[in-house]
Amino acid sequence: MRIYTPPPAPRFAWLVDEWDVTDADQVTDVIEWGTKKAAGNPFEVFLRWEDHHLTRDGRPEPYSRYALIYGRPADEVTTTETVLFEPQ
Repeated sequence: MRIYTPPPAPRFAWLVDEWDVTDADQVTDVIEWGTKKAAGNPFEVFLRWEDHHLTRDGRPEPYSRYALIYGRPADEVTTTETVLFEPQ
């Protein structure tokens, strides 16, 4: 899920928080949670699944794929930079 917060000043970018929601029973539970968490701001819900592709030496390598299933981005004319932080 991506939850957007309006830019802090003119000509600044929207802020984006991304959440992995793993304990919901139904997608409607995720949408309800996102609606409350976003507090009127735009948000998107994605379905993530694991797929794979082959490396140059023919080994299968997993990667995540995403499909947008609900919502919209904050601004239709925008670019997005994704930065992943993972604990070491």
